[in-house]
Amino acid sequence: MPELPEVESFGRYLEKTSLNKKIEEVEVKSPELLQNVDVNDLKDCLEDKKFKSTKRQGKYLFVLLNNNKWLILHFGMTGSFKCFKNPDDKPLYDRILFNFEDNSHLAFIDPRKFGKIYLTSEISNFITQKKLGPDALNIDLKTFKNLYNKRRGAAKSALMNQHVMAGIGNIYSDEILYQAHVYPKTPFNTLNDAKITEIFNIMKEVLNTSLNRQLNGKNLPNSYIIPHRIRNGKCPDSDTKLETIKIAGRTSYYCPECQKEI
Repeated sequence: MPELPEVESFGRYLEKTSLNKKIEEVEVKSPELLQNVDVNDLKDCLEDKKFKSTKRQGKYLFVLLNNNKWLILHFGMTGSFKCFKNPDDKPLYDRILFNFEDNSHLAFIDPRKFGKIYLTSEISNFITQKKLGPDALNIDLKTFKNLYNKRRGAAKSALMNQHVMAGIGNIYSDEILYQAHVYPKTPFNTLNDAKITEIFNIMKEVLNTSLNRQLNGKNLPNSYIIPHRIRNGKCPDSDTKLETIKIAGRTSYYCPECQKEI
């Protein structure tokens, strides 16, 4: 599932490929993805307009149009973008297609159709409506501590709670807790100040490393647990077989040697 680093890279991809080009036509092939707008209103709002810039809050990408409206995209479990010119390069599972005046195209791809599309005039109203917490890439240490040091629930579910802090999901919460040597069910309120600070610093490092690797077309380091989150996967540090537990309905991978239950 696309999380903060992926969505940030999608935004930068759109900025690189599709800004300031007149949108000649919008093809909505999966109208069930539209949330607060119908097909005709979406086309009326976007056609003959241009994408001007992007912003991101957590897993949501906001794209500003030159009519001061914002197109909002949530990428669900399998969403992504592809820009192309040759019709033969049109991807499978293109759910919405933005056709530009210069004969280029931007496809919103979503094989499983869990993505969501919105329109808004005010980002702040949308963020308030969705009750999104501060963005994980932009949050400061003081705010992080205030949000987490008294939380009684499992650290894994707390990091994934978009109302507390936006952007981290199942995969990156595993990575952060693995590198911090914290058992996923450990409550934050049982951790000391130094450990919470360590989790914050690791979170920033993990998110920035993932983003930089994606922007440069590189895989994550093999020292990360993410490449080993597979059946019979082993800890890259101790060579111990990874174990899984269900937390907040999600499967969490962890190393029983590095992340001992206290």
